[in-house]
Amino acid sequence: MILTLLVMSCLIEPIIALAYKSTKKITRHMNRSIKGSEPDTEIRILACVHSMRNVMGTISVLHLSNGTNDSPLSVFAIHLIELSKRSTTTMLIVHDDKNNDEGRYNNQSKNETANIIRAFENLEKTNNAVAVQTMSVISPYATMHVDICSLAEDKSVNLIILPFHKEVKGDGRMGNGNSNFSNVNMNVLTNAPCSVAMIVDRGIGSKMFDSQEKFPGNFARQIAMLFIGGPDDREALAYAWRMASHPDVCLTVARFVPGEQAMELSYDVSVNRERRIDDEHIEDFKEKLMSNIGINYTEMVVHNGEEIIAAIRSLGEDYFDLYIIGRRHGEISPVTEGLSDWGSCPELGAIGDTLVSSNFALHSSVLVVQHYVSTDAIHEMADGSSTCSLGVGTKHDVQRYDF
Repeated sequence: MILTLLVMSCLIEPIIALAYKSTKKITRHMNRSIKGSEPDTEIRILACVHSMRNVMGTISVLHLSNGTNDSPLSVFAIHLIELSKRSTTTMLIVHDDKNNDEGRYNNQSKNETANIIRAFENLEKTNNAVAVQTMSVISPYATMHVDICSLAEDKSVNLIILPFHKEVKGDGRMGNGNSNFSNVNMNVLTNAPCSVAMIVDRGIGSKMFDSQEKFPGNFARQIAMLFIGGPDDREALAYAWRMASHPDVCLTVARFVPGEQAMELSYDVSVNRERRIDDEHIEDFKEKLMSNIGINYTEMVVHNGEEIIAAIRSLGEDYFDLYIIGRRHGEISPVTEGLSDWGSCPELGAIGDTLVSSNFALHSSVLVVQHYVSTDAIHEMADGSSTCSLGVGTKHDVQRYDF
């Protein structure tokens, strides 16, 4: 009996650990994106802000995410605060009526946090299908992404929304940014346990939703989704489709189809498989849009990056309030040839970098979407990829496109 007890004691612990690990691995890869979520289910979003400058743009994107009674939004609003040198312990503060213990950080941060809480509470009050929980994460910038990703894992969110690290000037151009914020964004993109969206707010946060404001047809917001192909673009399309259900939104989906010359350069089994999946998603989308007057679809044949720029410009200069695109990190496509060679903001991808540094979309916000990818498959980023200097070429003998 003693020997039996000893054997059982030795076996129980590794068996339980193995079973728990297997279950964790299965649940880790479920429901980690907008596209992968079931219809008419709750969408959980982790919205991160560094200051009040990020709040209105983030709230506008959440408003456009169209929480409904059938598919409500559960928002976890996170105020990211740098850990002061006097403190040594990372803190997570959950803000509710019962917990007002904010004395361990300075008055300026306390006041800003209070304003952020009020802004997100107003979002919840104006929409019965949106539930908001506000928190503060106080940690060093070097490890802040760990807290963000841990929260996303713990809350089983579908999407993390991050603010772009550069500030917008009055003329719509990008000013100086905080390299610490850029590093946090890059680390989250690399380690996120779900899909990630990065918002470059160039005015969408300051515009009120008035259905008579700008465009005929009672559509206050004009959104363009630029589709080339791949997992990131399919996730961006799923997010755009959700926004298209909003009564104030008119969505234009533009698909860029590679021409014959580009097709010859990209003959590959995996590329063809991805293209078949893209075709299936587009056909499904086209079937759905037939009953929706607020959605337009167009296809454009392009051969290179220069033709993509011309095609985007032809959709309308300063016409769209928001562009939604896939990040397409690590994906090589002949139709974007030349764009990624001089671009210097890898967190935005080639097309996102092009839009943010262009002249024809100075007053259009940009939402860059990355589909969830297992962290085991992403460890390819260069050490210096986190710095960003818009409009500065970084390679020689590469054609530069002017917008």
